[in-house]
Amino acid sequence: MPDLLSDGQTPEAWSEELQGFGVYVSPRLIRSKAHKTGQFYKLGRLMLLTRKQIVSLIECPADSARSRESQILRG
Repeated sequence: MPDLLSDGQTPEAWSEELQGFGVYVSPRLIRSKAHKTGQFYKLGRLMLLTRKQIVSLIECPADSARSRESQILRG
């Protein structure tokens, strides 16, 4: 929980911060990928992600998230 309080940001804030590194990612894409992988915290409608979760989203290819979902569904 301490990471969340000191490092948690909204997808909009992460989108702006990543632009500073020349990485242009929309908040919508961040939200979508976070939902697919489960890498986020949510309180009501507020979504927060830590730096560790953002790095995990960047490192995780979209296809591997889908394959994990299909493995879960197949049991």
